[in-house]
Amino acid sequence: MNNTAHLALKLPEIVSQIVSYLVNPSYQDQDKSTLYKDIYPCLFVNSLWHDCAFRYMWRSILFEDSKTEYDSFLRFISIAANASTVKTCHLQDEYYQWKEMFSNRYHDADTILALNTGEKDTLSAEQNRKYNPSTYRHYAQYRNSIRSITLRKIKEKTINEPLQQIAPYIPRLERLDIYICDYLSDSTILTFINCNIFSTLTYLSLAGCNRITDEAILSVAKRCPKLLHLDLRACGQISDRSIGAIARRCPDLHHLNVGRVRDRERITIKSIGLIAKYTKVAVLGLAGCDMTDECLLLLAKYRGKALERVSVNNCYRLTNKTVQAYVKHCPNLSVFEMKECHWIDDWASVAELVQRRVLLTLCDQQSKACAEWARRHGKVMEVRAPVK
Repeated sequence: MNNTAHLALKLPEIVSQIVSYLVNPSYQDQDKSTLYKDIYPCLFVNSLWHDCAFRYMWRSILFEDSKTEYDSFLRFISIAANASTVKTCHLQDEYYQWKEMFSNRYHDADTILALNTGEKDTLSAEQNRKYNPSTYRHYAQYRNSIRSITLRKIKEKTINEPLQQIAPYIPRLERLDIYICDYLSDSTILTFINCNIFSTLTYLSLAGCNRITDEAILSVAKRCPKLLHLDLRACGQISDRSIGAIARRCPDLHHLNVGRVRDRERITIKSIGLIAKYTKVAVLGLAGCDMTDECLLLLAKYRGKALERVSVNNCYRLTNKTVQAYVKHCPNLSVFEMKECHWIDDWASVAELVQRRVLLTLCDQQSKACAEWARRHGKVMEVRAPVK
């Protein structure tokens, strides 16, 4: 019986493709403990499969809001940023490094047998945890595989230094998602942007990082022409200055969120009008911004059929002109959030949106007024809110 593997299973391109199907496309919404459970067994097939699986594990780096996770994050940075000094490595060494860096919980073994069997190849877990520089050879290659970095709710003041340390080694970063990290600074974002020499960044989310200013976003506009997604929710220091630059330099922008609870005067028609004219925006978050009917009508005029989701919660200057324009010009609208927009009381237009199954967000006062209008006109209106 011939046990030789098929040639296709010896080609890195084929094996990499196989491994890619073992991660759910919606990985960003998964619990980290299940993220790589299907890829994990590939580490033990042979050296080729191990290499391809390990590279894929490095594609998307995710650390969340706990002390253990932050410690793992620091270990990961230490290994990845110092990989250039590496001389030799062994698969078993990499296993223990990976297990500690990513807080892996998928395997209970304390030791594993190396693929190249021999007395020197069987090492204990304790030996491997010493992080000897001689065990880092492949990491210089693996870090080049990084395409996505996600950090969530990390509150340590020291967050910037490790991020700036790793940024120069990730020239092909595509996705940077840093969520509610209070101490994230402009200088860190500037480092990532300046090191993204292939202009591959398409997704940038800094929601809740309130220290970020226009300076960082101006750099994004200058160096990230392929940007598709920009989320700056609760970044109160961001203003028309940088968003206008994004409009002029990022024509493929599809998603923009500059919603806020304060500093409403910083985002106005000056920048959002340019977003309407010069980008492909379809999803727009403007909650709490200084929006007027004139601005929303510009969006309806230029983006019309392309608009899918719009949030204008707490944009209290808007009137019936806005909702009437969106009924007329935006047939593909699926979400319209208008909570606390009390000048809007054209419930007939709202009823038209409901009939189209547009998801709406209303405050209690608006909901009561809408229900009363429906009762008086003998209509049944089932207003449904979008799932958050």
